[in-house]
Amino acid sequence: MSNLAYKYQQQQTQKKQVEVKQQSVYIESGRITRGEKLLWMMLVLAFVTASIFMVSNYASIYNMNTSIQQVEADQRVQLKQNEELQVKVTELSAPDRIMDIAQDELGMTLDDQNVEVINKGS
Repeated sequence: MSNLAYKYQQQQTQKKQVEVKQQSVYIESGRITRGEKLLWMMLVLAFVTASIFMVSNYASIYNMNTSIQQVEADQRVQLKQNEELQVKVTELSAPDRIMDIAQDELGMTLDDQNVEVINKGS
């Protein structure tokens, strides 16, 4: 072989070797590794756990507020009932009413000479 043909043949083999090296160095992009999958799964799991925890807290807060409002409503009803009963006690304990019942129904009479005044505090 002549010198020129030999050089041409060597250049062709070197190009093939360079091409082969380039192909072996090529790294596939877009592939997700196991570590990345694990990290993403942990991130998703943490997000779902946090979401469930938040929804659970909001539900318990809502239930607590509902029960507080119910207790406050019951308290208002009880206070109103107590006020009505206090008015009724005041009406029923009026001295004129007691005198009328004593005279009409029981036949009692008021004798001012026989009345004693008692102080509650002493």
